[in-house]
Amino acid sequence: MYLSPIIFNTLGFTAGQIGSGITTAAFAGITTRLGTGYLLDKKFSYAKAIKAACLVAILSDFILFHSHNYIAFLCGQFFLGAAAGIYWPSAELGVPLNCNNDVKSNEGYSLARSADAIGATIGVFLGTLGTYFELPRMIYLIDIACMLYIFKILIKKLESQNEYNQFEVKDDLQAKHKSKDKISNKKWLNRLFPLLLITLFVTGVMSLLQSILPLDLANGGIIRPPLTEKRVATLVTIKLILIAIFQWPVGYILRDKTISYKFRTCLISLLIGSIFLLLSNLLLHGYLLILIAFIPLTISICIFLPSASDAIIKFSPIKYHGSAIALYSQCFGISSLIVPWIAGKLIDNYGTAFQLWLIISLICMVLVPISKNIK
Repeated sequence: MYLSPIIFNTLGFTAGQIGSGITTAAFAGITTRLGTGYLLDKKFSYAKAIKAACLVAILSDFILFHSHNYIAFLCGQFFLGAAAGIYWPSAELGVPLNCNNDVKSNEGYSLARSADAIGATIGVFLGTLGTYFELPRMIYLIDIACMLYIFKILIKKLESQNEYNQFEVKDDLQAKHKSKDKISNKKWLNRLFPLLLITLFVTGVMSLLQSILPLDLANGGIIRPPLTEKRVATLVTIKLILIAIFQWPVGYILRDKTISYKFRTCLISLLIGSIFLLLSNLLLHGYLLILIAFIPLTISICIFLPSASDAIIKFSPIKYHGSAIALYSQCFGISSLIVPWIAGKLIDNYGTAFQLWLIISLICMVLVPISKNIK
């Protein structure tokens, strides 16, 4: 899905139209996340929820594969967002439920994020090959095949009765060690506020790197010339390969660090990467700075993804894990709802993403001190 902006950009869609499509997906995701979180709190099977997400994702892929106009694009994005809204809270809750004494939840999330990165890298690599053969839409067919395979695995390997038993065992074990679960709703929500604020920002930047950075590369900077579709796809692939390589080592190195340290390091790395993206607009060969920027940006993402998921689970009462995970993943939806649309308008108005990366850099500077409050 990382290549969708490039595909529809070549059809003549403006940055604003592509941003509105991502906004539509985010709106659908916000709605489905709320319902999914509520059902998970009621002990609804997370495997069944993932099955539903697979079916909705297949529908979105089918629509996007055949899309040639703006309305069809919006419809495909809507169902894509709905699938993501069902999937993420369910998958995130499934990680700690399938951990044991040998594998801690933070290690489980690091492994899960590594799997995410490897899967995305393989998908974009195949999609990049498709651009060289003038078949970029093959990514939607690949995604349909993946969804069908996941559906098959869930049918064979995960039985709902086992999940309920596992959920109850986890509750019994954790209840002995978490007297903090008696904290009132208001208090645990207050504890999550700094974490959710930073999550909202970081997920917004991740959305920009997925949807707006390819447009920035394709349109060119103030001095930096525009890149061809093939080169843009290649750079996106390199970024994802770096995430796949760095995810587990970064998570392993920082496994014993405090949450506040992890988020502070995350924001500082994000700041460095944003500055390089900013400066790339001012150089004829600015794409070299973009390659350099990928390193701190990758480190930032590799720190954030497992750390945020693990912190949400640890900071929230057991009986509200579903709602807490849904609230956390809601940040992805809200940031995707607002940020790409604003970024698309900025690029349409100014012609480059220079102002965008400047704003991101300034916000990073403001949020670094706030990260100290995450304990």
